[in-house]
Amino acid sequence: MQPKYLGDSFDIVKRFWAERLGSIAPLFAHPRFVPTAIKSAYEKMVAMPVLHPNEPRAEPFGLFLDPHTGIPLPTALSQKPTASHVPLSFIEAELDRLRPMYLICFDQSHVRGSGPSKAEQRESKRAALQTRNVASFYYVSHAPFLFASKDAKVIELVRRRLVEGGIPECRFEP
Repeated sequence: MQPKYLGDSFDIVKRFWAERLGSIAPLFAHPRFVPTAIKSAYEKMVAMPVLHPNEPRAEPFGLFLDPHTGIPLPTALSQKPTASHVPLSFIEAELDRLRPMYLICFDQSHVRGSGPSKAEQRESKRAALQTRNVASFYYVSHAPFLFASKDAKVIELVRRRLVEGGIPECRFEP
């Protein structure tokens, strides 16, 4: 999350996720992607607290990853997590380490130019997660988001809650 974008339309979508999915498990932002200087304003804007890094949660929760750009392709040379990019290996590791019921990640990362379409690139990310036993789907709009869980039933419940909230099925992949 870049401070200059605090309060933009993407943040309104994030707030919708937190409010709509809170009945499944409250959504917490990962501290790696929220600058300390805007933590309080961010929490207020998106209606989700930033997870305390050294206090594992005992009760069920959802985890929100808010990188500047998104998830690089599984074939990208750099697979290190940064403020801009969240590789699939990091997503899998955080699912295992923190054990959230579900995870959401902002993802506008795609390779431009000739080659696979944006939809094909998103599908390659989902396929890579599937090989790691992570169920997932994308919400696709001007701001795509990946939804993932180690439990396929949870990811189905998340999707159902979003559809019940008015999001058309055509916005989801697959």
